[in-house]
Amino acid sequence: MKHFPKVFRVLAASALMGLPGIALSEECLDEVRALWNEGGPLDPYQRPPHRNTNTVRDADGNVTRVFDAVIETPLRTIAGVRDTHMTLAIDNDVWTGPGVEGPWTPQQGFTGDRRAGHEAQRLQLQANATDVSCLGMVEKDGATYLAYSYTSKTDPDEAMGGSWFGSTDTVYLDPESRQVMIWEMGEFKSSWAPEPNGETHSFVYEYDPTIKVTRPE
Repeated sequence: MKHFPKVFRVLAASALMGLPGIALSEECLDEVRALWNEGGPLDPYQRPPHRNTNTVRDADGNVTRVFDAVIETPLRTIAGVRDTHMTLAIDNDVWTGPGVEGPWTPQQGFTGDRRAGHEAQRLQLQANATDVSCLGMVEKDGATYLAYSYTSKTDPDEAMGGSWFGSTDTVYLDPESRQVMIWEMGEFKSSWAPEPNGETHSFVYEYDPTIKVTRPE
């Protein structure tokens, strides 16, 4: 029987010992990417009507601004910076006002197929996910969530001068509904700001099937 030098036996053993970890990493990557599947937790078009609050902090942890949003669907939304102004968007039409109740003033609207743009970004973020962690069940703010973290980015959009954006996120899902309850984002990078500035965003979701975003009269 041929005997291999000890160093080769050690390397072979090390490689074999590493295989379970590699397999687990691949399984986690598949699990994270599945979050963006159509109908999955990170598909915004399956998400029920909801409100969310986004608290923005600087690198020192100081709150710099808070965003509020009321979302029936990704194409029927009211959102803006708290205590300043809000933007109402329905399909490609846009209005602005001082609060979620208006009054609303028409503005220049969007062009193109917004849903197609949302769908393209979903698939890009799915394909580009890296540095994934399947955190399992975790305790946060007095509740138990199923949590995942990852880094991802969009592809350069040539129609917008090659612009792209990305971040490192942790999402906390309700274990039963698998809807996102908390979404933490940081390490923001983009084509216009390639170096992170330490800013973080924390979204908290509240689901409400009675929410309706309607056109101003």
